[in-house]
Amino acid sequence: MTPASDLVPDRPRPEPQQAPLVPLLHAGTAWRYHVLIAAWVVAALWFWGWWFLPEHRISGIQYWVASIGLGWLFFLQVLFVTIFRRAMVPAGEPPDPASTRVAMIVTKTPSEPLSVLKTTLSAMLAQSYPHDTWLADEDPEPETIAWCKANGVRISTRRGQADYHRKEWPRRTRCKEGNLAYFYDTYGYENYDFVSQLDADHVPSPNYLVEIMRGFSNPKVGYVSAPSICARNAGQSWAARTRLHTEAAFHGVFQAGYSALLAPMCIGSHYAVRTKALRSVGGLGPELAEDHSTTMLMNAGGWRGVHAFNAIAEGDGPANIADLCTQEFQWSRSLLTIFLQFTSGYFARLTPRLKFLFLFCQLFYPMFAGFMALLYALPVLALLFDFRFAEVTYPAFILHAAPQVLILTLLAYRLKADGFFRPADCKVISWEKTLFLGIQWPWVFWGCVMAVRDRIAGGFVDFRITPKGDAAKATLPGRIVAVYAALALGCFLPVLLVEGVREAHGFYLLASINGIYYAVIAAVIVGQHYRTAGGIRQALRLPELAKLAVPPLLFCTAAVSISERGLESLYALSKGLEPYRIIREEYAVAGAGLGGPGTVILIYDPGRIDTGPGQDREYEQ
Repeated sequence: MTPASDLVPDRPRPEPQQAPLVPLLHAGTAWRYHVLIAAWVVAALWFWGWWFLPEHRISGIQYWVASIGLGWLFFLQVLFVTIFRRAMVPAGEPPDPASTRVAMIVTKTPSEPLSVLKTTLSAMLAQSYPHDTWLADEDPEPETIAWCKANGVRISTRRGQADYHRKEWPRRTRCKEGNLAYFYDTYGYENYDFVSQLDADHVPSPNYLVEIMRGFSNPKVGYVSAPSICARNAGQSWAARTRLHTEAAFHGVFQAGYSALLAPMCIGSHYAVRTKALRSVGGLGPELAEDHSTTMLMNAGGWRGVHAFNAIAEGDGPANIADLCTQEFQWSRSLLTIFLQFTSGYFARLTPRLKFLFLFCQLFYPMFAGFMALLYALPVLALLFDFRFAEVTYPAFILHAAPQVLILTLLAYRLKADGFFRPADCKVISWEKTLFLGIQWPWVFWGCVMAVRDRIAGGFVDFRITPKGDAAKATLPGRIVAVYAALALGCFLPVLLVEGVREAHGFYLLASINGIYYAVIAAVIVGQHYRTAGGIRQALRLPELAKLAVPPLLFCTAAVSISERGLESLYALSKGLEPYRIIREEYAVAGAGLGGPGTVILIYDPGRIDTGPGQDREYEQ
């Protein structure tokens, strides 16, 4: 491979001709999605028309609180359907390498071993598009220097450069921004037209750089994002699979839709920049989430972005649950910090569409955490204060809500079949995906709280870099298990302690199901940890025995909750199934007669309701 810098004479370089984006959904596939979307619209209108019927409203705020929660879920559906159907991908040829100076750079921290970097750097050297390969190493060791010299890799290091180890932005210490800022200030701006950035563990496919450069065929494009695919360790790490399966559509077709309607988001260091554009906006953005802040700076500076849908580089996801929770906490904290401290300086320069986009992205974490907390709390509040949220039966609610969910699930399977996920083989339904949102939201919530505290109190926030490769170690802090145990108990205790409700019988079972969900999360966390990394000796230590005891205790509590309240709650929830039933009621003998003022006995007996006298009497709540 010939280095790009040796090909280019020192003269003005012509801009490539603009090439349009082309639709990802071509005529042969678009009609299927249009049919599914039309069906989804009909299903949504059917649900909301039914939900807002006057006879379904209850006096008090609870009806509107529930409506807001349902509205948030519907808003996310509308956003997804609106964006993905407009997906566009770059169609132009990449700039001529004979007149273009290109670099690929990968960042390295002391916690990331050379063994991880060798694989990534070797794949970078094997790219078909001519370029210079760089390593931005915080503190290169002799072994690293020797390997890079032997393989033609150039090294950029800010070691000993105090101006690039500041405690505040820009050029902050212990962050990618400061590491890469030194490269751009020292080498990048003067020597290259385009720079493609990668994380240490992300191994690019042979045509990765060609696909990245294809996005720059339009001279108005200042940055090109690429799918963030953390799949290399998915076979070994269930924690990696939780996020991988959940975000597959976002990194694929949804980001391509952003290219057409809004602006694609740079995720991780898996993006490339036009150095002229980056320099004009003042360099990389601040905070741990420098990918997002750089995206905002580029768009505020008048540059547009493109998503390189087919630029594939695979990296490692979180090696364990502790790393997953750390990442969610730090990302949510950083993104909200960008909103609280930096966005106001750029907001006025954004178009109305982009103002909506960046407000939504930066406030997504607090909104997500808030609505997840609300959905968690609704059954508990209903029991504590003995109210219902609407004058509807549970079967009727399921009947009207299910079609939307089923249609969107079919749509997701269609997207996967057409290869629009990234990675393309991610599952639509999986147990890891089912658990992810429940695992994620408590740490996102705490990250947002800490971001607000940071804004009020100030101070320096240090970040933890999650280790990769051989440096990753399996740990299970007790506080992680405690969080999900507390969430489970928060559902079970009202079921066991609250008695005498008249309106909220059905929420006994719903709260119990919610508690079982978090108990399952705790059980999976503990079970997977000791199955893959714990070992018998470690498990027999006293602190580890305490963690092992948590899931059985939670499931015992769940069993007691279901035993105590299950039948009466299921009876209340089944109202509306007529002429069918799940629970049959009988009357105990009272005094000398039958059917008098005796006690109602509920018996699990699915079937049709008998129409004989007294057989379909309402259960008195």
